[in-house]
Parts: sequence; structure tokens; C-alpha cells
Amino acid sequence: MKPCSRKAMPYKNSLQDVGFGSKNTVASIKGSTKKLGEKYRNCLIVLYNKVNLQPLAVRKPDENCEYQFLGLNTDLKTFIVAFDNSKQYNAVIQDNVVPK
Repeated sequence: MKPCSRKAMPYKNSLQDVGFGSKNTVASIKGSTKKLGEKYRNCLIVLYNKVNLQPLAVRKPDENCEYQFLGLNTDLKTFIVAFDNSKQYNAVIQDNVVPK
């Protein structure tokens, strides 16, 4: 067997700047959770960075079945996945969510 050499590849271009210390506007993402049209609290909301697919934040809905992610950069490209804790339904994905 022939030895193989491994080389670390730079990854700075594949990571997305989340805007700490930048001059971009600080924004938020807000929403609510429903199941079959009714408010639903038994779920987990995860905000993902679309560029590198890393989770940025995790929330549970409040008593009004609403959630929010605060302190985000307006240039951030994200998507949200909601997981049903009772596992009756598949996860719901909302793509191309823009902080405002």
C-alpha cells in the first residue's frame, strides 16, 4: 500500500461572516409554530447558517407559540428547521430566511 499525504485545505471562503463587529444592521427573525392550523409548543426550532450548514441558535416556542432569534446580521443567509418533539410529523424547513 502506498502512503498518502494529507493537506489541510483553507476554509475561510466556505465560512460565512456572521457580522460580529461589522457595520451591518443588527436584525432578528421572528415566527410562530402551528400544527394543523393550531398553535403548537412541543417543538424545537433551529436556525442554521446556509453557507456552512452549522446551527447558529436553538429555541423553544414561548407560551404564545412564538420564537425569535435576536442580534443577527442582515447579510446572514439562513434557514430554519422545526422538529416535532412528539415525532408525529416530519421536520418543517423554511429556507432563505432573511433577518430584518
